Amino acid sequence: QTEGKVTHLVVGVGTGGTISGTGKYLKEKNPNIKVWGIDTYGSALKAYHETGKIVESEIYSYVTEGIGEDIIPKCVDFEVIDLFEKVTDKDGMLMTRELAKKEGLLVGNSAGCAVQGLLQLKDQLKPDDVVVVIFHDHGTRYVGKIFNDDWMRDRGYLDKGRISVVEVHGAKQPELMLVEADDSVADVVKLITENGISQVPVFENGKPVGSVTEGKLFSHLFNKPEDRNCKVRDIMQQPFPEVNGGKSVAEIADIFDKDTPAVLYKDGADSYRILTKHDIIKAIAD
Repeated sequence: QTEGKVTHLVVGVGTGGTISGTGKYLKEKNPNIKVWGIDTYGSALKAYHETGKIVESEIYSYVTEGIGEDIIPKCVDFEVIDLFEKVTDKDGMLMTRELAKKEGLLVGNSAGCAVQGLLQLKDQLKPDDVVVVIFHDHGTRYVGKIFNDDWMRDRGYLDKGRISVVEVHGAKQPELMLVEADDSVADVVKLITENGISQVPVFENGKPVGSVTEGKLFSHLFNKPEDRNCKVRDIMQQPFPEVNGGKSVAEIADIFDKDTPAVLYKDGADSYRILTKHDIIKAIAD
């Protein structure tokens, strides 16, 4: 697949069999190939590679699975490995989630660490370099851990700002409450008062065409109470902005202001959903 143009091999290192065997073979074909090992904080491997000794201060507990050791496995061929890079528990797990979310790769913890380690070393690469990263494990082992938001939050690994738009509501996405452009203003008043909401998107032919907020509705009806029988299209404002549900809350935070209390996004079933400032505040506070 690479037509023999591999310049770097990146592998998470635990017992060391994969990196030692694969690295040795590649270097026999091309001694210039660089072999990079990815380690975790709390493991003895990186320090041993650099000093030839077990450094006790480098050994402590860690959560990362699949890489790292508190002993030196006999099958690790340190002469094959050019350098080690350490990855934190948090960074490795967040990258594991990113690979699933953005690349559609349901891989495990060691794979996420390998990619994170490579990114940390990117400044050592040239534009024409060809890097091969080996993914050791599958993500199904981590459904209750890395891919579980509560598990991640309990350990402080999931930053509030990194929660995606679609993740704010969790697995149960709330039904979108909306009005049609040809509905009456009285219909909007009823929807808002009965459901305790402050803003409503306006749709026409299945698409958002406007919005109505509690504040603007109050102001309008206070001055023109007779307009309660008008059509919504006669008083509606601009539609709420549409955002990608995969974006993080931090990435869309600047969209919200006094005139934009909510945004729309599509869920996995391609249905419109709404995210309000109140939703985000609640998610951050929980």
